[in-house]
Amino acid sequence: MSDRLEDLIGKGLIIVVFFFFAVQQGAVIMVMIDHRETTDYWGLALTSRALGLLFLCMVVCLTLIRLPPRRNAEGAEPRLSALAGTFILMIIPVLPGGSIGPGLLLFSTVLVAVGFALSIYCLFWLGRSFSIMATARELVTGGPYAIVRHPLYAAEAVSAVGFLIANWSLAAFVVGAAHFAFQFRRMFNEERVLRATFSDYPDYASRVPMLIPRLSRPIPGTERG
Repeated sequence: MSDRLEDLIGKGLIIVVFFFFAVQQGAVIMVMIDHRETTDYWGLALTSRALGLLFLCMVVCLTLIRLPPRRNAEGAEPRLSALAGTFILMIIPVLPGGSIGPGLLLFSTVLVAVGFALSIYCLFWLGRSFSIMATARELVTGGPYAIVRHPLYAAEAVSAVGFLIANWSLAAFVVGAAHFAFQFRRMFNEERVLRATFSDYPDYASRVPMLIPRLSRPIPGTERG
């Protein structure tokens, strides 16, 4: 299958799936508005859901207008890792769950809201280069991508931690560990494709950390090269 055909099929599936999720999120928001008297931390919870809806809508819109691929990762593993990293957390609500106190519930809701807000900011910068699969479209090095090479994954991790706390159980912990393992694998797969496509990526990678920001900028002339 050619890269263009694979990208077209993937685009259609992403649009359908995330549009469905957006409709579901919108329906949940409407229910929350109708039952605001019985919802804990209603204003914060509604904000979190609204940010989640905006994130889903941005994924659909950016997928519609994304640039054609210059190169895709080879083999089945990068594709399976991308799908697992994206969707595996969705099985948690159907697993046996525990309960958390109001303090942890508040904390988890804040984490989810902050994570979605940061993810929206990263998507704004990523723009038409957005992709779920390990694909090279255009190298983005500005905004949050000047701080770390994978800010969207870092932002999504914040939301994921909040989601795991809100649905805490041993089963959720196992699924969460698998999620983060797949996310790390996605980063390495994406880096391999970007290095093979963009000649200036190694220099960018030498200056910008992968996931954890540096506390201070390197002194000019001391960067790795």
